[in-house]
Amino acid sequence: MTERASGGSKSERTRATVRAAAAECFALSGFQATTTAEIARRAGVSEGTVFLHYTNKLGLLTAVTREFYDRLQRQGEAAVTGDGTPTDRLRRLVADWCSMMAQKWDLVQAYVHAAQTSPGTELADVVIESNRRYTRLYTGVIDEMKASGELDAAFPTSLARDMIFGTLEHSARGQRYGGRPVDTTDVGRQLVDLLVGGRSSAAEQRLTRIETKLDLLLENREQQ
Repeated sequence: MTERASGGSKSERTRATVRAAAAECFALSGFQATTTAEIARRAGVSEGTVFLHYTNKLGLLTAVTREFYDRLQRQGEAAVTGDGTPTDRLRRLVADWCSMMAQKWDLVQAYVHAAQTSPGTELADVVIESNRRYTRLYTGVIDEMKASGELDAAFPTSLARDMIFGTLEHSARGQRYGGRPVDTTDVGRQLVDLLVGGRSSAAEQRLTRIETKLDLLLENREQQ
């Protein structure tokens, strides 16, 4: 059973408990396979209580997703306002995202898939806008790195951002498909090293393997 939330009114505590239970269920079973009955059982409430607070399962996933992004955004904003150089701030941002993927990768996949299959919904809007807000933290820091000379000014900001997210998420998918826990910390560190020119042969070889796998994956999808 999910641990009950503390603090706030009874209604707020119940909603928080239901969201926590739903997040666990969505991560374990995905959106489609999860039932509100299972969410209620895990939360220790009746199924009617779930519907008292959330209109339907998609609305509940939307609330879970919004809560996830609010936490991620707070952590990201703290990372970019801390001490150090722009590169130091980027390292903290990347490390936070790697840590979040390690904890919540299956939940991320659940809401991303549901948003892709439900365009035009509130969930899809939340994912799109939240992603934009969060990735703006990265583009801001990358621009600061270029202005300070820590990154080549000619390096496209959007390319650096996409390189970070694309490589980390591809690495996470590969680990999950291989039956391993998601842990992209080393890859994240190597990515920043490559951006600022701190290349090591080990980092280059690892990223080359990742890029090769990504190319093969994209090629296979195009042929399907």
